[in-house]
Amino acid sequence: MSPTAAHHRITRLRVTGGFLSDADLELSDGLNCLIGGRGTGKTTTLEFLRFALGLLPDLKIHPQRRRALESLVDANLGSGSLSVQIQTKAGITYSAERGRGSTITVRNVLGEVVPISLDRDEIFSADVFSQNEIEEIASNADAQLQLLDRFDEAASRRFERELEELSRALVASAADLRRLDEEVDGLRARAAETAGMEERLRGLTTPVGPGGDGLTDAHSAKAKRLREGQIPDVAIAAVHRAEREVAAASAAFRSTLDTTFEKDLTQGENASVMAELRASLEAFADALRLANKSIVAEARRVVAGIDEHAKQLMLAHATQDAAYASAVAASQEHAERTRERDQLQTALAGAQSAMRELQARASTRDAAVAARGELLARLSEARDERFNRRRTVAAKLSAEVPALRVSVRQGANPEAYRAYVAHQLKGQGMKQGMAADRLVASFTPTELATLVLEADAEKMAERAGIESERARRIVEILREDGIGYELQTIELGDVPCIELRDGETYKQASQLSTGQRCTVVLPMLLRQSDRPLLIDQPEDNLDNAFVFATVVGALRTVKLARQVIFVTHNPNIPVLGDAERIFVFESDGQRATVAQVGTVDECKAAVERILEGGATAFVERMKRYGH
Repeated sequence: MSPTAAHHRITRLRVTGGFLSDADLELSDGLNCLIGGRGTGKTTTLEFLRFALGLLPDLKIHPQRRRALESLVDANLGSGSLSVQIQTKAGITYSAERGRGSTITVRNVLGEVVPISLDRDEIFSADVFSQNEIEEIASNADAQLQLLDRFDEAASRRFERELEELSRALVASAADLRRLDEEVDGLRARAAETAGMEERLRGLTTPVGPGGDGLTDAHSAKAKRLREGQIPDVAIAAVHRAEREVAAASAAFRSTLDTTFEKDLTQGENASVMAELRASLEAFADALRLANKSIVAEARRVVAGIDEHAKQLMLAHATQDAAYASAVAASQEHAERTRERDQLQTALAGAQSAMRELQARASTRDAAVAARGELLARLSEARDERFNRRRTVAAKLSAEVPALRVSVRQGANPEAYRAYVAHQLKGQGMKQGMAADRLVASFTPTELATLVLEADAEKMAERAGIESERARRIVEILREDGIGYELQTIELGDVPCIELRDGETYKQASQLSTGQRCTVVLPMLLRQSDRPLLIDQPEDNLDNAFVFATVVGALRTVKLARQVIFVTHNPNIPVLGDAERIFVFESDGQRATVAQVGTVDECKAAVERILEGGATAFVERMKRYGH
């Protein structure tokens, strides 16, 4: 029976140099089994495929496993190279070439180098699980979430891209707000002196004695000149700020355009549509660039004009100040009050300028807070959508595998949240673990962020049961370096729950033995997918009864819709799974070779010898069992 669904395939692996030098494996659709004694190169072959296709574990998530696999490749490939031929589910053929320590070179069917990444660009992918990795999945919640996401990879990639974009936007938003907070705090401190200065100035408003009324008018005019003198500097600063913001907007749009439209998008079946879309966006980018250029020129013109007006003001003020000085000199009895008033007016002018700037910056900050609120709402919605998709996948798996019950709880994992809070409190002279536990138990990340940003130590102390002075200190710490804004984006992770039916009840994976955990995960891996499935010794920790009853049955079904490549020591898998192709590996200790390739019937002598223990073992078992 031939495969019925379009799917990706690995069609060939060629090895040049190293332990498997000159190996050339033409892989079949359906089930491929790699068999041989220990140390004959089976696992190396599977990891070579993984390495050449760029499918090694993420270094940030699984650093030890990643380094172990890289070491295996280094030891067995040496200065050699790999070439893997693949065929996408759309029927397009590519080859991936890679040597140790080098990047992947992808070529099309004509042998031309093409600037694509097979996995990243969603052209091709495969599910690869090294030895014991199934066991790790069964005991690791994050790995289980990744597995659920793989069942709807297109949606998962879409969610991850959206979350990454929102994360970048929120980082930029936090940086803007931190800058605005610093500006507002500085301006608020200066503007706070305004009321006191105005009150003091009112006490000096009406001098006593002859000429008092005229002198009061002169003082008022002097105060107005001081305010006028500050306007050019404020205006120039505002012009330069607007100029920078326009330049930043233009640069940001250009950067987004360049990273979104990669070169390969101009070559596909929709190349003409992509070209038209790119052209329209390029036109807008050019308009932004020209507008920015025009703004720069206009800013120079305006600043020059402001400078000219400032000079005119200085000349006018010089004449007016001279008249003011004469008026003050003519009234010696008011000299001391005048000096005090002059000093106070100068200081007040600065404070009033700070007040006006504070109002403007506070308005800008309010708008930035509102925009951030929209980003945070979108972030929450995207996480909700991802959870709903995971829940749908879990329900489908539960329906398709009756022995399993799969579910997901949203936001039930506070570990990342707790670790973040504890890290921020570390080295601050308190038991950060205990404080983090109380905060995490009492507040969601959003609630804690609100308390921090509003500096509400009183509410923190009340709800978390923390001593008031310590709560005040925690708020101070978490207000530093934008931590309050980062807290707004901390996620409470989803928690998967995979249960195995045991009689009339279900047991969680954490309560199961190692073998039982693997019986939970392996049927999930053996579901239909368009990606090749590569597993090193899937039978590890499984009994033969389960392999026969569950694994073989699933294999005979799934291989009709996806390619399967197994390294195995269990004869039930290639024989009862009716493998389309078996590769028999041998080694002299210095070099491994593929000694035989063929169907189950063509390789049955090797299968019997390597996996069954030979003909004598069969005879002895027949004597023992009677059949």
